[in-house]
Parts: sequence; structure tokens; C-alpha cells
Amino acid sequence: MNVRRWSLCVAATLALGTLAVPAAEAATGPNPAPVTTADEITVVPDAKGTTLTWHPADGLPMGDARPEFRVAGQALGVPVERGDALRLRVAGVTSLRASQVSVVSGGRVLAGAAAGNGAAAATKVPTVPAVTNVLKKDPGTPGKYKVSSFTYQLPSLTIPGYAHKVEMRGRVIAPVSPKGHRGVVLFLHGRHATCYTPGSDEPSIDWPCAPGMKPIPSYLGYVQQQRLLASQGFVTVSISANGINGQDGDDIDSGAAARAVLVRRHLDLLADWNVGKGAGPAERTQLAGHLNMRKVMTVGHSRGGEGVDRAALKALPTDRFTIVGQVLVAPTDFGQQVAVGIPTTVLLPYCDGDVSDLQGQMFVDQGARLAAGDRALKSSVLVVGANHNYFNSQWTPGVAAAPANDDWWDATDTVCGTKAPQRLTGAQQRAVGSAYVAAAARTYLTSDVSARPLLDGTSVRAASAGKAVVLTHATGGRRVPLVLAGSAPVVKVGKNATASVCAVYAQDEASLCDRSGSTFDSPHWTPQVWGAFSSAPKVIKVGWTAKNARVALTPTRAIGSSRYLDLRVVVPSKKFTPSFDVLVRDAKGKVTALPPLRAVSVLPGSVTAQGWAQDVRVVLPKGIVLGSGASIVLRSTSTRGQVMLLDVYGSAPGLVPSTASVQTVPVLDVPAATLLPAAGHDVKTAVLHIPVRSVPTVSGTVEVRLLDPQTGFGDPKQYAVRAGQKSLDVTVTRPPWDDAYTDATSGNGSLLLVRAVRNAVVDGYIGAVAAASEAVRPHFVISQADASAAPGESLRWEVRLSGPVSNDVVISVSAVAPSAAPAELTGLDLLPGWALRNLNGPATARPISEIGLQQSLYIPAYTTSATLEIPIRQGVTFTGQRQIVLRADTSEFGAPTTTLTGTVTTG
Repeated sequence: MNVRRWSLCVAATLALGTLAVPAAEAATGPNPAPVTTADEITVVPDAKGTTLTWHPADGLPMGDARPEFRVAGQALGVPVERGDALRLRVAGVTSLRASQVSVVSGGRVLAGAAAGNGAAAATKVPTVPAVTNVLKKDPGTPGKYKVSSFTYQLPSLTIPGYAHKVEMRGRVIAPVSPKGHRGVVLFLHGRHATCYTPGSDEPSIDWPCAPGMKPIPSYLGYVQQQRLLASQGFVTVSISANGINGQDGDDIDSGAAARAVLVRRHLDLLADWNVGKGAGPAERTQLAGHLNMRKVMTVGHSRGGEGVDRAALKALPTDRFTIVGQVLVAPTDFGQQVAVGIPTTVLLPYCDGDVSDLQGQMFVDQGARLAAGDRALKSSVLVVGANHNYFNSQWTPGVAAAPANDDWWDATDTVCGTKAPQRLTGAQQRAVGSAYVAAAARTYLTSDVSARPLLDGTSVRAASAGKAVVLTHATGGRRVPLVLAGSAPVVKVGKNATASVCAVYAQDEASLCDRSGSTFDSPHWTPQVWGAFSSAPKVIKVGWTAKNARVALTPTRAIGSSRYLDLRVVVPSKKFTPSFDVLVRDAKGKVTALPPLRAVSVLPGSVTAQGWAQDVRVVLPKGIVLGSGASIVLRSTSTRGQVMLLDVYGSAPGLVPSTASVQTVPVLDVPAATLLPAAGHDVKTAVLHIPVRSVPTVSGTVEVRLLDPQTGFGDPKQYAVRAGQKSLDVTVTRPPWDDAYTDATSGNGSLLLVRAVRNAVVDGYIGAVAAASEAVRPHFVISQADASAAPGESLRWEVRLSGPVSNDVVISVSAVAPSAAPAELTGLDLLPGWALRNLNGPATARPISEIGLQQSLYIPAYTTSATLEIPIRQGVTFTGQRQIVLRADTSEFGAPTTTLTGTVTTG
């Protein structure tokens, strides 16, 4: 069993926070609840915890969002895929019932209780005011260069922990005969189905593809964007990641580290080509000497977004390339990581049916104030009417080679359904994506600043984006923070107004905002599985009941050379639209009224209501001084209203260089697995050594948490990381002494999590911690490899361990063709319901090995046996004997792969 899979098995032991389980029972579980089932969710309590399984009849979703089990909206942990089922072990909790549990993916409830979905369908669709100012120099317009293209495929890449190698395949589109050194743009697609059978609507997410199936060419889905950029003089490459998509179901980080390795390997390949080295097709020679590998921008879609971000934060002084910008399209953000100093644009599709909570907003919000000196522009671009898939043509019905779909699931929805007036077609959506990717490339890779207003919150649009309504706000760049909701702002309230600093979600209910019916958490306060790690983000909740009500905010510094005030404001989804203007009172008491350049509006409500901060910008008069004693006042111009204010910045056009980067702050990298030395019963603590990259001057702060294997709890502690420090030494409570076998890849359930707080970066952010024992390593015992049954009975095999181990053991089982007579069992010979859940395709008269069978034998921690059972249909049509041959992967403890044979006899 590899480290990644083991880590996922123990990932359930997360802090359960406000989970409604009595503390004493959660700790001891004296009376486990009965087994319960609801909406394809099964909950099996025992004396030490609970196992949750979701086995959907239609198979697990193949999208980028990660399905999670939640209770009352709170994530219980990161589950692991087991064939077509999702499984999670929650230690210490014994009273859960299936009726309490939801399966949630990207904010959307897929099964079970609706608690925590937090959204309701809209009864009326507000009209979002379109931006009317048109950018003069449109980045979506093709450039002067002719373009050429070629595809390369090189020996596959070995990634630690993956059973199969990952393909090294890419599509290059570049200017013909480029002159000088051209900026480089690399595209990485997200997690999509990997394989398809021509003529069939049933893709798979296996790797390698089964015989008769073809790889889905997801990497060819950005040709439109690539051709546009190449015509403007950039060299582009889009790379394939099917090998990761088919294997990342067992990764605790959902494949982010693997994707980063793949991205960096392709960039190394381009660096080789640039100096006339490296293998590849003959066309590569046209690039030699023409690639500016110090001007690289990455574009990552969905999990590819998190992958390219992770590639950027892995930067080393010895790299032969430099990532200077990134565009993250509908990205996941499971790790809450920030590539310090890297300009970042996040495209958020309002009708995202996959990563529906738009968690990519966190790259902007968390990146805003992580590191001193990080002035990199972080921009959020909200595309009304866009879904998740259509940015990629190979994920778009009608133009894709393989089966594709509109990921938005409710065709009748008034905002995002197929007939909604603001929904975009695939072609329209890719036009928007092309324009904004090109705007970022021009801004981040050249000295041309003409496209920057599309990214920095300016109310302007690109004609090439067509009818799409696109809104933006930003942090970083030439901005100075004046009021931050999370930094104890000074707020004064006038008549008919209210204001308070509060959190949209928090474990401490006293600090929660009273949202008075507001339905959203997404995207600025998206609860995440590691959300208990950090304090909840704050807002200043402002309300009024009459016109001319006022709330005054005291800026923390002088505005300097700022031309504007930019306020990031969330408007709750009410039936009315609040309006306000801004007054500034200078140090001498002079008051100036400033109308917003663009009023806020109520964003369209849908089944996933989005509480996204709109940019309220006002122009500052020349010569005004906001220093000591000055104030910024929100004055109501509507008779009632409520808004949530995130922050206020003084801003000016343009970009400024960052003095902070991933090479100037400490970078921590949590090992995937740490084995503590064996120790006696009385040894209560141990020291963990977390590697730190040495840096010359900057010190940082990180938060560390070790989760107890029995209760899932662990108090976070903050640690300073000094400049030049080689490792962070953390004293932890050792897991309890255990006589069961434990080694570095089969642990006892503890998780170590590290999060950057200030002036730091965390690469590997989670790892497993095991305490070694003196027990003898057990081995597998197959009591009987041959099983037999008659129609209406079941084939049964038992697999045992010679002794207990401290982690869950999962043995993968697949069907293979018999090498000799008798004939093989077919899909029609099995019970139909069982076949529907356990075969990889329809239960037809084809042999089972051709249809595909993926089963798992699951041996819970501290137990020693499991039984595999295959039920045979009573009304089989054959006479004589048929056989099934199974291959069980029992290599975890040194045993060879084991063959199991089952024979069914009639008559």
C-alpha cells in the first residue's frame, strides 16, 4: 500500500468542531448506534468510530471538486475512493446516523441530508448591469503572427506513489519563425474522465485505458486560447495529465503535488529545447534560442489550477525557468496555499456545476496579506453565465471527441439553466477565457499595460468577450490597505445605521454574523475540510434603515499617491438593492462626497447563491490628504440596506514589483509519512523535524496541528520560523503505545497539518505520523483460493492477516480472463443489482473480465480478516460450469499477487 493511500485512510481523523456528538460518547463510544442507510449512504458505527460509505448507482462523479461527507455543513474528513464507492473512517464518533449525513461536492449536495447546502432557488433573476466602457486595445484580437503547431510524446514520467507512469504528452502552438525571445504560456487541464470507447456514452477515469478505449484528449481543449496567444507572439504548450486524473483518488492533496511535478518536468523539457538539447519531434528545433524561460505564465483549469499554483511555489534558485504569472480557471483550493509574489488571475464561472462554491477565490483573499512585500496583483474575475467545463473544448458537447456534458445540473434553473438569458454557449465562454488569459499574458509577460484594466477592478470590458457580463476586483498591485475587517478596524455608527465586525462562519457562535436570511458562504467564506485550522475570515457588516445613515471607518495609514478608493463589498441576496455613496473627511474636517463609478447590484440568486465581493470604486480628488484623524464614511442613498465590507484600499493604476517571493520566505515541506522510533509505554512525546528551505533574511509564522488518532482533535500551535532555519522542530504527543504492527506506510491514524500564517509558504501541507512498534510484520493468509457455488448462491473467499496492523488495509481485486476452460462467467450470470454497483459497464453477455470488475477487500484497522462475496443469479442460462478468475493485490506485506478462482456449476 502506498503512502498516499494510507494517508487518505487516516484522513478522517479531523477535528470535528461543532459536530453534534456528546463529548463523552465521541471519546469512548460505549453504545454504538445501529447501522443505518439513507439515499445510498451507509453508516456503520462500532466501538471505536464510524465508517461511512456512499455507493451511488450511477457511479462516483469524475469532476474536479472533491466529494466530502458533511454533517450540518461541516466536513468530516477526506474520503477515499474504493471502486465505485466513497469511504471515510471517523474515529471516536459512534452515534452518527445516515439521515444526518450529506455528500457534498464543491458546495453542491449530491446525496443525503441537505443541511449545509445553504442555498435556495431564485424566484426572480436580477439583471446584472453590464460594463459599458470598452477597452481600446483588445487582448482578444488575434495578433500579426502566423502560427504553427506540433504534438510531442516522450517516455512517461514516474511519480512516487503512483502504480502507473504518467504520460509526457503536449501540444505546442507557436508563432512561425519567431524572432527574439518569446514568453511561454503552459496550459494544464483539470480532473476529467480519462478514457472513452468510440460510440459509447460511458467514459471511465481509469489509467491506463482498458483495451478498446482511447485516452480523452483533454489537453487539446485549449487550442483556441493557444492560437490567439501564438498569434500575439507567445509560445504555448498544453500538456496531458490523464495519468494523474486516473490515480489521484488516493492522494491526500488530490493530486496537486503530482501535477506540480508534471508541470515542472515539461518546463524543464522546454528549457532543454531552448538550448538545442532534449528529445522530441523535429519541429522542436524551431524553438531553439527563442524561448524566454524567465517569462513563463501557467494556466491551470480546475485541479490543474491548484497544480500550477503548487508548481510556482516549488521554485528553486537552480530552476532553468521562472514562473512570473498564473491564470487559475475555476480552480480547486484544497490546500489553501499561496504562491507568494506571483501575479495571479482567477476566473470564476458563476454557473460552475463542479467546483460550485468557487473556492478559487481563496487564492486572491489569502494571498492578499500573507507576506510582507508581496505586491503581486491578485485579481478575481467573475464570469456570469459560464459553467465549469466549457472553457475546454474537449469538455464541451458537440465539439469534443469524447462524450461531454454541460456540468450545470439543473436545466430549468432561471440563472444557470440552458434557457437562462445570461448563460453562455461553449463558443462564447471560450471567447471570454481567451480574452482574459491573453490579458494576463500581456500584463504579466510584457511591458504592455493596456490590458491591465481588465484585471484590476476597473469597470471596463473587452469587445472580444461578446455579451458576457464580467466583473472584477483585485488586491495587490499599487494598493495600500486602509481598512481591513480582520485587523480590528475602528468603526463609528451614526443614526439609523448598524455596524459590527463578525465572521460568516466560526466555531465560536458569539462571533458569527447574523445574516438574517442570507444564504451564501461562497466564495469568500467557503468552509473547507481543513477549515478548522484557521480563524474564520471577518467582515464589517453594515446595515441601515433610512437614507443618509452613516458608518465611519478610520483608515490605518495615509493614502499616499492613491487615485481611487476601492471597497470590496458583498451584497446579500435580498429582494432589494442597497445603494450608498462614500464621503471622505480629511484631517481638517473637510467632507467630500464621492459617488461610486459603478453601483453594486444583487447578484443573481441560484441553487448555489454566490456572495462575491464587488468592487466599489470612487475617484479621490487631487490634493486630498487622508492621514491621522481622517475617516471614510459609507452614507446610505437607499431607504434600507445591508452590505458586508471586506476591506478598503487606496489604489492607483499600474503594477509594482514584489520584494517577497517563494524564494525569500521560509518554505516548509511536510513529509508524506513520518515514522517515530519505537519507544516504551511511558514515553509521551516526540520531536518531529519538518524540513525548511534556508533563506537569508526573512522569518515567518506557521500553524501546526497534530490530530489525535482516536478523537480527531488537535489544538493548533503557532511557531516562528527564523531566517536560515533548516528545520522546524515540533514537539508532539506520541500516539498511544500499540502492539499492532506499524511502519512508515501503515500508520496509526495521526495527521500532521501545517498552514502558513505570515511570511511563509507550505509546499507539502499534510503528512501521516506513525509510531513504530515491536510487533512482527504480519503476512497474508489465503485459506482457500478456490471457491464454488451453485446458481442462487455466492462465491466466497476469505483473506486473513497473520496479525493486526494499526491502519485500514485495502486489497484491490480485479477480474482477469481464465487461461483455460471452463468458459468465463458473464455479466448476466450475476445478480443485477450487485452487477450494477460493481461492474465497470453494463451487465451484458460479455465476459466479466471484458466488462471490468473493480472490488476491494477491506480489513479495518486492528482486525485480521475480510470476505469477498460475489452473488450468482438463480436463473443463469448456461449448463455445466463457468468460472471467474480474480487477481488480488496482496503485495502490501511482501506477499505476491494472489489469484482467486470461482467456479459455478449447474445441473
